Amino acid sequence: MNRIGLGFVPLLVMLVVMPLVARAVTIHINHGYGQRFPIAIVPFKGEKAWPQDLRPSAVIIKDLDGSGWFNVLPSADYLTQPHHDRQVEGHFNDWRLLKASGLLIGRIERQPGGRVKVAFRLYDVNLGTQLKALQYVVPAGQLRTVDNAIANIVYKHWTGVRGVFNTRIAFVTMYPDGAPGHFLYELKVADAEGHGVHVILRSHEPIMSPRWSPHGRRLTYVSFATGWPAVYIQDVATGDIRRVAAFHGLNGAPSFAPDGTHIALSLSKTGYPEIYVMNLMTGRLRQLTFGPNINTEPSWSPHGGHIVFTSDRSGGPQIYEMTAYGNHKHRLTFRGRYNAGASFSPNGKWLTLVSRRAGQYHAAVFELADSTLEILTATSLDESPTFAPNGQEILYSTVVGGHRVLATVSLNGRGRRILGLTGGDVSDPAWSPFRHP
Repeated sequence: MNRIGLGFVPLLVMLVVMPLVARAVTIHINHGYGQRFPIAIVPFKGEKAWPQDLRPSAVIIKDLDGSGWFNVLPSADYLTQPHHDRQVEGHFNDWRLLKASGLLIGRIERQPGGRVKVAFRLYDVNLGTQLKALQYVVPAGQLRTVDNAIANIVYKHWTGVRGVFNTRIAFVTMYPDGAPGHFLYELKVADAEGHGVHVILRSHEPIMSPRWSPHGRRLTYVSFATGWPAVYIQDVATGDIRRVAAFHGLNGAPSFAPDGTHIALSLSKTGYPEIYVMNLMTGRLRQLTFGPNINTEPSWSPHGGHIVFTSDRSGGPQIYEMTAYGNHKHRLTFRGRYNAGASFSPNGKWLTLVSRRAGQYHAAVFELADSTLEILTATSLDESPTFAPNGQEILYSTVVGGHRVLATVSLNGRGRRILGLTGGDVSDPAWSPFRHP
């Protein structure tokens, strides 16, 4: 459980905490760095016949702008509006005058049987060469997937990193439901931009802490459906649900191991919350932490050899690391009195976490090699940060205009966006891994 309001803080109220021991590390506030690639994206021929949120150029621009790595040049500055290769060849100087490094053109056409054809060409303006030319013929309902696929191709060429525009996110939405203090909770899945939302689970009791399985087919989460927290695993496609932990006391903060055969979780069945690993085939538990402390929010390293977790053993919530068998426990974060809810980047070099500064809770990243902590956000009530599967963005929950929403921030600090999810307060985000066959 890694919401500030429903995660570590209540445990601090319930249990005794210990004195703080500190040592100095470096902290930076990330105001943005790194190069933005200037690119011209010409409105696709025929796209005006489609809704704005499906038009290829509009979707691709939103994807690339939000990533923090691209500067999409305004179409009002374009000297021409080409749609074919012959309209580009011999005219690269027009685009060099705009200082564009890349150029994307395309067209969209309806096909018989409710299908649609989308064709595009991508150019390197500086070299005066065509980089890619592809076309897709798909059912009209898959148009947005095609738009995101094109954005992924552009992103990969200029950054060298796989794009995440066709990945998914899971999150919880809370709605007022009748009498004051009564709410409806929905666990939902959507694409990485917040489109194509569908409800996985609906309950009048809290749902929290969803986490994806390594192949993106299942979610584990905490539900209070029985009046007390229990851990469940649900197949996203079929809806099949399995309760895996309903011990006396707290059952929380589940996290899949990278091989999908185990989960780490926090249980208080013996008194204080401790970290356990459960074999999902046998149900057998292995206890990793011991002692009169709060130990919660476990998260696995990408290769499964280590686990980071939140503990108050030093007097307040801080991030610790241990092996997957509970050995060699050591403290990672020392700056600030509150650092919690850590999880690894896909390459294992970073952690994202919530760090409190001057009474405000920010999404941050911690570099394991040199213990550098960077605050990425200026908002004050951030929760549940989670890395994109390419490690270049962080999705988190924050408060804007009095409502809890989902937002992303890029690691270079230049890409910031609020996801367009409407209705209710949105929390507990989890970014899916890349899809596997």
